[in-house]
Amino acid sequence: MKVFRNSNSLIISLIKIGILYLLSTKASDMVSDIFFKIYEAYVQKINPQFVVGSEEYIKYLDEQLSNMNSFPVISIILIECICSILCVVILWRIYEKKKLKDIGLTNIRNSFNDLLFGLIIGALSFTLVAFTLLCTKSVELQNGLDKPNFSYVLITQLIVFVFVGISEELFSRGYCMNIIKQPKKSWVIPIVLSSIIFALLHSNNPGISILAYANLFLFAVFMGIVCIKTKNLWMGIGYHITWNYFQGNVFGFLVSGIETTSIYKVKVLSPNIINGGDFGPEGGIIVTILLIVSILTSYKFLPSKN
Repeated sequence: MKVFRNSNSLIISLIKIGILYLLSTKASDMVSDIFFKIYEAYVQKINPQFVVGSEEYIKYLDEQLSNMNSFPVISIILIECICSILCVVILWRIYEKKKLKDIGLTNIRNSFNDLLFGLIIGALSFTLVAFTLLCTKSVELQNGLDKPNFSYVLITQLIVFVFVGISEELFSRGYCMNIIKQPKKSWVIPIVLSSIIFALLHSNNPGISILAYANLFLFAVFMGIVCIKTKNLWMGIGYHITWNYFQGNVFGFLVSGIETTSIYKVKVLSPNIINGGDFGPEGGIIVTILLIVSILTSYKFLPSKN
């Protein structure tokens, strides 16, 4: 088959991606272990009544680690994102010996409009999803549009989603797509393979389903087209940030199965194929339709930069 004519290069590229993933995972595990030891010492200091290993002590740690808004969970997520970003940059600069602009990290001053456009479109896109779900009565708004619930946690979670957006786009679209791409060959294979990788990276998320995998794949394809058209990662990063933030922290939906603090609260009346059930809207058909339209629109109408 023509697709696998350069199968050796494709295999090498996939091996490189695997090595990067393992290095990133190992680095984040090591740093997280150090952080957790420090955190455990801090917990024992402020709670001297706890006996290490006791049921009360373990219960306290479990409660902290099961809360998305807690300091240790936020810290561990940031550690994972930062380790991923650093590993990509180090391998790209030292091993591949290429510039950061070649991976899509162009000068932010020159690409600020792309970032801003991505932020706006990401916010508008999920707002459309949210109101569609409300109009179809798949979910119910509990605190009313005139009764927003603001919290300082919204700021820390915005920071988290900024790092999540950067790390996932840098790895999936920046590194994976560019490392798979062969000179003078189509972008189809890099987009498809990197999108499969992106979807599989969410396999451990709560509530994952076949439709959720499909939507994650479509989201990645959409981001891949945007990256190729704009010749940088910034529009995709912007879209990724506000898509997640508006999904979780503004409208109160599950973000890929994960619960967050939010301005508004929604109640899923009955988990189904429309609202995505335990995975959130990204596991539902409304997001599927939006992503297909987004892919076709970006492919046809988003201008390609020279």
